[in-house]
Amino acid sequence: MIPKIIHCIWLGGRELPALERKCIESWSIYNPDYKVIIWDEKNLVINDPEYNSAYEKKQWAYCADLARMKILYEYGGFYLDTDMEAIASFDNLLSYSFFAGKEDDEMINGAILGAEKGHEFVFSIYEEVKKSLRTNFIPIPRIITYIYKKNTNLEGIKIFEKEVFYPFNPYASPIKQLLYQDIQKNTVAIHHRSKTWNPSLIQKCFRRLKRIISKSKYY
Repeated sequence: MIPKIIHCIWLGGRELPALERKCIESWSIYNPDYKVIIWDEKNLVINDPEYNSAYEKKQWAYCADLARMKILYEYGGFYLDTDMEAIASFDNLLSYSFFAGKEDDEMINGAILGAEKGHEFVFSIYEEVKKSLRTNFIPIPRIITYIYKKNTNLEGIKIFEKEVFYPFNPYASPIKQLLYQDIQKNTVAIHHRSKTWNPSLIQKCFRRLKRIISKSKYY
C-alpha cells in the first residue's frame, strides 16, 4: 500500500513560478487527506558524492533524478514534478507497490511515480541513476524503462498507458498545445512540461558530445 504522501523537489532558491504553484495546489484539491512535502535545501540532505557534485554545478535535473528515488525509497508515497497537475483523486493508485506511466508507446517517464517504502525496484533505479551520474548522465525516463524491462516479473508494479498521466506530448504532435480532447476518462494528471530545470546551451552541447562518443546500454 502506497502511503498518502506527495513529494516534490524545488532546488536552487528560486521562487516557484505561477504554473508550478497552481499544479501543487491541485494536488490537495483532489487529495485533501494527503500530506504534501516540498523538498528543498532546508530539509533535503543527501550525502552522496554524485548528488553533491551535481548540486555544486547547479544541475537541478540531475539532483532531482537522484533525490526523487532516494525520497521514495526512504519514505514511500508519490513523487510529482512541480509541473504535474492533478485532475482526479490518487486513491485508485494506492493499491500498487510501484507505479509509473508511459509518455509514449515505449518510454516510461518519471514525472509522477508512486511506491511503497523500501521498494526494491525503486532502489534499483536509484543505484542506476547514481551510476549514470558518475559516467554519462542518462535521463531518468530511459533508466526507468531500462530497469523495468529487466524486472517485468515483479509483483504489484503497474505501468500506465500514456493517457493516464501524459495525455499530451508536444514532441509527438504538430499542435504544441494541450487540447481538451487530449484528456481521457482515465486521465488522472497532466504533465505540463515547463522544464524549469532546462540546461544551458553549453550543457546541452556537452551532453550531446558525450552521447556521441560513448554508446549507452539505455539506447
